[in-house]
Amino acid sequence: MTTNNDSIDQIIKLNDGRTLGYIDLGPKDAKPLFHFHSFPGSRLEATILSDRAIIRNIRVISPDRPGMGLSDYKEDLTLLDWPYDVIELADALEIDEFAVEGISGGGPYAAACAYKISDRLTSCGIISGLGPKDLEIENKVKLFSVIRIFPWLFKIMMWIQSRGSKDLEKAEKSIKKSMKNLPEEDRKIFSDPQILSIFLKESAEAFRYGSKGAYHEGKIYARSWGFNLQDISPKLKVYIWHGEADKNVPVAMGREMSKLIPNCDAKFYPDEGHYSTIFKYYEEIIDTLTS
Repeated sequence: MTTNNDSIDQIIKLNDGRTLGYIDLGPKDAKPLFHFHSFPGSRLEATILSDRAIIRNIRVISPDRPGMGLSDYKEDLTLLDWPYDVIELADALEIDEFAVEGISGGGPYAAACAYKISDRLTSCGIISGLGPKDLEIENKVKLFSVIRIFPWLFKIMMWIQSRGSKDLEKAEKSIKKSMKNLPEEDRKIFSDPQILSIFLKESAEAFRYGSKGAYHEGKIYARSWGFNLQDISPKLKVYIWHGEADKNVPVAMGREMSKLIPNCDAKFYPDEGHYSTIFKYYEEIIDTLTS
């Protein structure tokens, strides 16, 4: 993995005075792809797969969301605030048009960009993506209920995760224990020591300055997004990739979103889980988004 601190620990000052952290990997004249990390996560997530993108002449840019990594916390943050941060970053990097991809908890942020700034996007990808809380599906995401009914409990959960993530050895034992509940294809991914190591570090980076950012983001997921998926511009191509064995985000969310988004192509993989989908099909995903 060929990265350096100059490309990994980048920051800009936004118009409102906040700091936005980001990672910028690959040639500056390559096709730009903005990667929106999972929850809780950080810009470092992009390093896991960046080599596979760079070799295909793709420049991967991944910002930390507010309150995570190097990005300052923002009070009263909403999902629709995010596209403005993305535009400020793109303008600072002198990038006019770009593709976006969001994985898991990054999915709603990719959808928000598709809705709000479609004129700047060449395409939008949602991989194993979390959908709106009010989708009519049978298997609801349990986290939504915890956040809405017991916000104090969710706050404690994030605090505990924040504390636990700082001890990488303990965090590794914890994730290996939780992996027993994952589908086989996901377990195979994390059996790679290098992937597991980067995953632990990027997760810990989410809590660099505590758990407040992750706690606030959880509350964003559990309320209305502030827009309807069916109002995304039909001029923008949106792609969905989702594993049918996903135990973190039910595939029913991906199926329902694909019906609501006007110009959407979706692929569902029978044996893939929450993590294995992007690892196994990353070349296909990024080629599709940047073609």
